[in-house]
Amino acid sequence: MSHKVYRTNHSQEWVVLFHGFGGNHKIFYKQMEEFQDRYNLLLVDLPGHGGSPICDKEPVLTYTGRKVIELMDLLHIGKAHFLGVSLGTLVIQHMADEYPERIQSMILSGAVGKWLWWGEALGRLSLSFPIRNMLPYMFPYTCFAYILMPKKNHKKSRNVFIKEALKLGRQAYLTWLFSVRDAYMLYERLRKKKNNIPKLYISGEEDHMFLGGIRKHVRKEEAAELVEIPECGHVCNIEKATEFNALSLDFIHRMSTQLKRRLS
Repeated sequence: MSHKVYRTNHSQEWVVLFHGFGGNHKIFYKQMEEFQDRYNLLLVDLPGHGGSPICDKEPVLTYTGRKVIELMDLLHIGKAHFLGVSLGTLVIQHMADEYPERIQSMILSGAVGKWLWWGEALGRLSLSFPIRNMLPYMFPYTCFAYILMPKKNHKKSRNVFIKEALKLGRQAYLTWLFSVRDAYMLYERLRKKKNNIPKLYISGEEDHMFLGGIRKHVRKEEAAELVEIPECGHVCNIEKATEFNALSLDFIHRMSTQLKRRLS
């Protein structure tokens, strides 16, 4: 998998970052200056995104999780803090299900879970056999970008969302969209398990498609907290980078401090 590594002399800890649908590791450009000085960073291009090829020989989440673990082993990363945006949160949840021992903490921004009923209906319609073969893939994608991020203050995030997706390609688009459509199934599996991985959910108060479902999930999940950023939509790390960075870095610091206390 295509990735970037940034090392620091100030810490032995690692943060692994996963971007959202259609993007690549460059969407974290507003996080790099603050994060890079404090932690070692591993930024991954998800399959079909950036420089990582798509794989059609096994389920995409299974493949992604396995490859990330291989990459961590190669870099001698035992455990790490994981930070994901949108689609990236789905990858983290899968890894929490399959590889919880490799995760020190989780930051899930714009977490993708249960859709509003009409959003789910539109998604299923766009993925139905006749529709997905009739329309260019970017047409429903662009429509969903405006549905997810409709307001004026969402414009910058929406433009990045659409611009980067032009590089995605039809196969990768469909492969990942099926996973997003079925995200609720992963959350149902997670609710049946108990883990003590500390989890910080960061959502914009205007993330109307997913916020309701995430609120319900967090109330039932162990070691989880949710922070909602005012006047912010789905892509918090771009729309409200200052608040997002402060919340994320404070959370990682708190979790690291707690771990050191337990080990001392």
